[in-house]
Amino acid sequence: MKCSQLLALLTLALTSTLSFSVFAGSSDPTDEEQAVLESCMSLKNAPEDRSANSCIYYIQGFLAGSLTTKSDYVLRETSGVFFDRAYQTRVGKRTSKEQPIQLCLSRDDNVEHLAERLVGHLSYPIESMQLLHTQIFDALEAESSCS
Repeated sequence: MKCSQLLALLTLALTSTLSFSVFAGSSDPTDEEQAVLESCMSLKNAPEDRSANSCIYYIQGFLAGSLTTKSDYVLRETSGVFFDRAYQTRVGKRTSKEQPIQLCLSRDDNVEHLAERLVGHLSYPIESMQLLHTQIFDALEAESSCS
């Protein structure tokens, strides 16, 4: 099993997703978001009809965006004393308590199969995109935890 550690990536993705939702202005989902949420809710009643479901496609895109990010774009773990001190001075301790999620994914595991397994972890009702994102992260942790 290859251990893919998504150190800053998942923390960064979750933080940006949640902060975008907070600052988006309107709490009402857009038509596209509503279609995804309804699609995810439909899986509760017909879990076997997953092949052409937009919820599955959304989760696949979510995973593909998270898992295929080049390491060049991920924050470095060690960046030097000066940078660390400057960052800590400006940002403070708000982000220092967040621990990144570490996932272990099989080499032969593809995004399509992983997305279908994650759907089994969703709990209903799913009333917002923020809740859907949180559930995807929780499902990833449950499905692919390294421990």
